[in-house]
Amino acid sequence: MKKSLLKLLRCPKCRKGLFITENDSEDGEIENTTLGCEKGHTWAVKNGIPSLIFPAITEDDAKWIAEYDEMAENYDDLVKKYDEWLGIELMKEREKLAQFIPIEGPVRLLDVSVGTAANFVALYNAFEGKQMDRFNFHGVDLSLGMLNVSKRKMTPLGVDVSLVHGSVFNIPYKDKAFDIVNHSGGINTFSEIGLAFSEMLRVASPGGVVIVNDEGLSPEMRETEMGKAIIDANSLFAARPPLEHIPDKAKNVEIDYILNGTFYQIVFRK
Repeated sequence: MKKSLLKLLRCPKCRKGLFITENDSEDGEIENTTLGCEKGHTWAVKNGIPSLIFPAITEDDAKWIAEYDEMAENYDDLVKKYDEWLGIELMKEREKLAQFIPIEGPVRLLDVSVGTAANFVALYNAFEGKQMDRFNFHGVDLSLGMLNVSKRKMTPLGVDVSLVHGSVFNIPYKDKAFDIVNHSGGINTFSEIGLAFSEMLRVASPGGVVIVNDEGLSPEMRETEMGKAIIDANSLFAARPPLEHIPDKAKNVEIDYILNGTFYQIVFRK
């Protein structure tokens, strides 16, 4: 993690800015050190990933995190099974995130529950590795296993990425920090969906866009034999878009169905 990106973080306990409290490398990178705030709260950084979790996670969320940690190394291969099963190209679909990227100028993008950084890789592919100097990629996740895979995948691409071990219910970034906030494939299992939406909106800049998608069949797909078979095989696809949890302050709310009508996508602006 580059030291220049530290200015976007905030202490998850008191919401003050963070600074390095112990000596670290002098090449502009934060590797293994401790971060602190003016209130005296301290947070460890290991292998360039700050751990900024507060409060402690619930038992329900801990269950899902343990599962993601266990599958992290094989997650990309596991997800590929969706392609044949649902008749989709998930990585190509991820590249459509590029439609939300401004034509020019710098772009700060936060991927909430970043997983294995598949969305960052997809954007790299969509832009054919060009214009990457415009991007500041940031990813937050509760699974250290996923974050370690993300770091390993992004390093060879030479793209600036800030990875943080943190919670979607208390995103350790400052208000109005990002032009785009994205979340893919997890909100159905969150214990506090409304709080997650509120945090995503908080860290979006004025006019910024929030994109959320997860398993959830379209009304048309639910009535087909294929749709019924999908839900029988994986009950997560029975989920409906959690529109009731979107903050009142959200603007221009749109709902769509993607990936052959098997996932919902919610888009709104700040």
